[in-house]
Amino acid sequence: MLSELNNMNLDMFPQQLQSLQGRLANLYQDANTVVQPEANLLLAALKELDTASKILDITTQKLFEQTQKLVNVQVRLREEYKRYQDLFEFIPNAYLVSDTQGKILSANRATATLFNLQQRFLVNKPLVCFIAVEERQAFRCQLNQMHECECDYVRDLILGIQPRYCEPFEAAMTVAPMRDVKGKLTGWHWIVRDIAQYGSVKILPPAAIPSLQ
Repeated sequence: MLSELNNMNLDMFPQQLQSLQGRLANLYQDANTVVQPEANLLLAALKELDTASKILDITTQKLFEQTQKLVNVQVRLREEYKRYQDLFEFIPNAYLVSDTQGKILSANRATATLFNLQQRFLVNKPLVCFIAVEERQAFRCQLNQMHECECDYVRDLILGIQPRYCEPFEAAMTVAPMRDVKGKLTGWHWIVRDIAQYGSVKILPPAAIPSLQ
């Protein structure tokens, strides 16, 4: 049924409805020549059908208006998403989003460069895989503490990062909670910077971390 509706030419529907109403008017006139009492029954049925067709006409117009509004909203949402996606991709720092357990959900190009792994291979990888082996336990403890904490504040960590097939380096990690509209914790925003490359690392305020929920 849905596929049939999708294949309908909705632009033609108002014209088809008008044609139906025209035929009903003709039938109504013809019914006046029919012998009673059949004529009364036919006239009553035609009146009910005419009323139903008018209600359908009004409903159709409202449906078309609502559909156009939805189309406009979808266009604006796509434009807004594209803007945030560009921001996500091209900020100079490594920025990634993980779930509450630290599994990477998305990562920008700078993250791929820093971790020495293509973006598509970063998705679904545990972030702990890119932490230096000797500091992974400390990282897990920090992650557990943040998970249990109900505070909405940015936390700064200094940990060793282990890129793929490269030497480890010390990094500053800024992490902020990500929550849904009901306030439930759904994941983490991460910004990772090579301390040796940036020297004195400036901590970004929470508002500087783009949201891609």
